[in-house]
Amino acid sequence: MSNALPTLWRWLAVAVAVALVSLGWSSGAAHAAGGVGNIDPSKTGSLTIHKFAGNEGSAGAGTQIGDTSNLGKPLSGVEFTIAPVSQKSGKAIDLTTPEGWDIIKGVQASDVTGGNGYTLGSGSPVTTGADGTATKSGLPLGLYLVTETNTGSNNVVTKSEPFLVTLPLPQSNGNWLYDVHVYPKNQVNDTTPEKTVDAPATPVLGSEVTWHIKAPVPSAKSFDKFVVTDQLDSRLSYVSAKVDNAGFAQGTDYTVAESNGLVSITFTAAGRAKLQAGTDISITLVTKVNSLGDDGVIKNKATVFVNDSKNDTNVPSTNWGPLQILKYAQGDEAKALAGATFDIFSDAGASTKVGTVTTGDDGRANISLWVGHNDVAQKDYWLKETKAPAGYVLDEQVRKVTVKANGTTSPVVIKVENVQQNHPKLPLTGANGQLMLTICGIGLVLIAVGAGVVTSSRRRRRG
Repeated sequence: MSNALPTLWRWLAVAVAVALVSLGWSSGAAHAAGGVGNIDPSKTGSLTIHKFAGNEGSAGAGTQIGDTSNLGKPLSGVEFTIAPVSQKSGKAIDLTTPEGWDIIKGVQASDVTGGNGYTLGSGSPVTTGADGTATKSGLPLGLYLVTETNTGSNNVVTKSEPFLVTLPLPQSNGNWLYDVHVYPKNQVNDTTPEKTVDAPATPVLGSEVTWHIKAPVPSAKSFDKFVVTDQLDSRLSYVSAKVDNAGFAQGTDYTVAESNGLVSITFTAAGRAKLQAGTDISITLVTKVNSLGDDGVIKNKATVFVNDSKNDTNVPSTNWGPLQILKYAQGDEAKALAGATFDIFSDAGASTKVGTVTTGDDGRANISLWVGHNDVAQKDYWLKETKAPAGYVLDEQVRKVTVKANGTTSPVVIKVENVQQNHPKLPLTGANGQLMLTICGIGLVLIAVGAGVVTSSRRRRRG
């Protein structure tokens, strides 16, 4: 009997080391433990997992915490797999015997997950409910590896590290705990990345548009992954991307890649080492606008990946609309006029020219213009004719037109008619000239007839 007690305490020391080193739950007020004495092999154990968001605390004692209000937000939908560690190098791990405790002396979860001769039995998955709690009852006594296998819809930065737990769990007062409670925590990425878009330097289709991405850095033990991606709209093409923060060099701290419109800014190990929680990473992305599509509203968002978490930005848009000028002869739209040139201005004073167009054989000239971003979907422009079609008077009027976001096939149409040039005075050989000649001819005939009558009358008097 004198040897039994030291052996028991040897088991306790090993078990406490395993439990306290391997488990990552928070400590709290302990409830009364189970019975004192030797392990009861007829019993089974249970494991209750309480999942909260927040930074990990100190190791707990395995007892239930009464007041969890300060532990953080409960996380539902998190899946854990509880797997028995049955053997080490072919030797059974039986915790109802001293030999079983000797086998697991000093073991860490990484030893088990890394192989090292340990054999895992079939795992049992459990999923936390709305209160962040999941329980697995009826577990045979033994050593268990607990692995977080799915974080659910929670935007977790990094999964909890796998941990070991023994059933029963030794207590510092010499008791054995058969119903164990653990409190692993997750750091959740609740940051909100943002994206904005600038007005183009030149508001004509084919110009470049600049986007700005703000990626907040969340709290994390370490950063194993920090990537910002941007799937460009098919109407955009990639020009360039860079990190604006001082001290981050492309090629050293981050890389930029583009494939099929997917732009990826990936931070290297050197770059991740410079990340600081609570700061923002700023990225400038430049694209070219190539077409309007069906509506002229070109939306674009970015996604920020930090370790296992994923956050999307808001979805800003750059908005474009088509303008068509119809040139025709005065009073007849069917008489299209080619060769009329117009300058397009962004101001009523016609001092800031943004583009030039010329009508084709159908009398039409088309141009696509920037009209705003996000909720702004129309913009005023002014146009002025700078060259009239041959044979027509130049229209010097500055005309205002409101261009609206739309597809190429639905342009805003402004109609401009031209007056034909006046021709020089022609010789009077036309209808009016003929009339005058006729009148003159009749006059000459009358004069001749009159002269003849006078001459005849004189002759009669002489005779």
